[in-house]
Amino acid sequence: MISKVKTYDEAVAENGDEIPFASLIDTVINHRVLIAMVVTFTLLLGAAYAYLSPPIFQSAILIKVEDNKDVSNSRPGDPLSNMLPTLDDRSSAEGEMQVIGSKLVVSRAVDALKLYISAYPRRFPVIGNRLAHHDGQLSEPGLFGFGDYAWGDESISVPDFDVPRQLEGVKFTVTARKDGQYELSNAALGTPVVGTVGEVLLVQTSKGPVRLLVTSLKGNPGVGFDVVHYSRQLTIDAIQSQLKITEQGNKSSVLKVTLESADPVQVAATINEIGRQYVRLNGDRKAVIAENSLTYLQRQLPVLKRQMEDAENAYNSYRDKNAMLDTDETNRLILKQTADANAQLLSLRHTRDDLATTFSNAHPRITSIDKQIAATEQFLAKLNDRTRSMPMEEQGALRLLRNVRVSTDLYTALRNNIEEMMLIKAGKAASVQLIDTADVPELPVKPIKWLAFAIALALGLFLAVGLAMLLDRIFRGVTDTQEIEIETGLSVFATIPQSARQPALSSVVNGTAPRQAVLAAQFPKDPTVEALRILRSALQFTLVGARNNVVMIAGPLPGVGKSFLSANLATVLASGGTRVLLIDADLRKGYLHRQFGIEQGPGLANILLGTHTLDASIHRDVLPNLDVLQGGPYPTSPAELLLGAKYREVIQEASSLYDIVLVDAPAVLAVSDAGAIAPAAGSIFLVGLYGQTRVGEIKESMKRLNQTGARVTGVLLNGVSLHTANKALAGRYGSSAYVAHNYESTPE
Repeated sequence: MISKVKTYDEAVAENGDEIPFASLIDTVINHRVLIAMVVTFTLLLGAAYAYLSPPIFQSAILIKVEDNKDVSNSRPGDPLSNMLPTLDDRSSAEGEMQVIGSKLVVSRAVDALKLYISAYPRRFPVIGNRLAHHDGQLSEPGLFGFGDYAWGDESISVPDFDVPRQLEGVKFTVTARKDGQYELSNAALGTPVVGTVGEVLLVQTSKGPVRLLVTSLKGNPGVGFDVVHYSRQLTIDAIQSQLKITEQGNKSSVLKVTLESADPVQVAATINEIGRQYVRLNGDRKAVIAENSLTYLQRQLPVLKRQMEDAENAYNSYRDKNAMLDTDETNRLILKQTADANAQLLSLRHTRDDLATTFSNAHPRITSIDKQIAATEQFLAKLNDRTRSMPMEEQGALRLLRNVRVSTDLYTALRNNIEEMMLIKAGKAASVQLIDTADVPELPVKPIKWLAFAIALALGLFLAVGLAMLLDRIFRGVTDTQEIEIETGLSVFATIPQSARQPALSSVVNGTAPRQAVLAAQFPKDPTVEALRILRSALQFTLVGARNNVVMIAGPLPGVGKSFLSANLATVLASGGTRVLLIDADLRKGYLHRQFGIEQGPGLANILLGTHTLDASIHRDVLPNLDVLQGGPYPTSPAELLLGAKYREVIQEASSLYDIVLVDAPAVLAVSDAGAIAPAAGSIFLVGLYGQTRVGEIKESMKRLNQTGARVTGVLLNGVSLHTANKALAGRYGSSAYVAHNYESTPE
């Protein structure tokens, strides 16, 4: 018996993705012209983008955020170092990146350069910028004498252009005239207004006044310039969105700020101005802090001076009263250590308070500060114990001397800080530095031509293959035997490859002189014939379980190659020693007799009409072991003839005389004839043409034949192209693997 054909799941489990890939290769090969056209089109679009889109230039600056703290707040022993507002605590790089891109900084740059004013020569759409020459020469305006397009090195400078809010973003046209004059035109102005270069032009409109100042205009009379006043807010937003700010390296505190624009000069000026405004803003902030600190310190200076003088007077009075000399060196050392320890303790506590706003008490930095505070307090306690062991007079003198020292240090530190604040306020020293400024870029960064072509190629292939697959799904017939089996439940008994020799034989069949032109007889080693031999082996096992030896070959529609398969299968069966009768049951367009070189004469139609007998109508030994019963003259009512009992009698008689009766039936969906003759056949095969027959057509053919009481045995897939993908398909089913790979015996 014939082995069971693999199901779809079994085939996929065994062969992975080979089947879908083979189907994809089929699609690509069959639609190669369409794919080439789509890819060519997308490549042309990519070329148009690469060569016609305006070039984009990029400029960048580098900003260094200082790492070190200012000396005024980190000077050892300064009792005011942790009590003043911080002038130098370095902000994080992330925070500075936000400041650089902030509206505060960008708006200052926009206002300084008036970036909301756009003034450029009018270029021809799409290709104007590419075709314009920038060699310092001016062009004749227009195209073939028409229009005001600029093609040369024309330029205009507009430092001032104010319009009402309703006219923001509206294009105005400045047309050059002779003698340093120009013409301003716009629908809002009504009639054009004439202005002079270097003079302010003020025009009243229904929406408000328009003010224009053109300081330079380079161009021949008649050339046009487009001048636009954009919204200031939208301009700021646009620049903010285009700014790219990154930190160079890991925690390097060096920030790179980049900006892109179609104007190389303007983009360099803009990014440099943003850098300058940021540095200036940072210095202004330091100056404001210094001014506030200076005001505070200057108010405290008289107070500390009075405290210092009071401490000195108290100390001198105490010494005079007790007739004491200056304290010895030991007491002075104790005094100095006590003062230093108190200053250190004050600094540590201030640092801890700052850290406590960010970290918990269990954080390592907090615990480390706590240990230092405890150690300092222990040291102070020991110094105090030593002080208490002195005579009372010396203790009193030491306390007063300590007050003198502390008040003097505070007063001196305050004066030093006042001097530093005055320097900072005057110099506006910033904690950031603009280390690299931007030069005018010479080469554009966009478009990247090779990338544009690569994307166009990839997109073209994706779209082309997708379109080809969509067309296959909508219009193309079946190409995968598994699809047939899954959708119909029928086994595919054979995939018959397309023969390169058959077209020549078909021309012989269609010729005027009858001549035998059966492929299996003329070229027995052709791959198509080998596929039919494999089908012959499968058919022999199928006939064992069939109710008779009658095999019907039919197709859903004409043109699928059923007559070709019938003639060649009959020849292959006969070559194996089987007595075969081939019946042409297509009484409408049958032409099997021409393939065997037989003149049209009496046939099946004559037998059914009762004018001839079966024995008299058969052409015997057309090929060894092969007899042929042609259709005969085309009758007027073939369906009624085939539906009658006479047809079944003819088939029964032929079945008793031959080993196999092979019936070439009409198209199932085209006429009802196939349904009339199907019940007489024990085995029925439907022929599908590769890439043409739809699965739905096969299913509908099955349905119609089942309605007559017949049962379809299997499917034959005809006309399979012998390329790589279909070789894989053939090997999958074992039906034509040897054929597809030209597996033939080599003559010795």
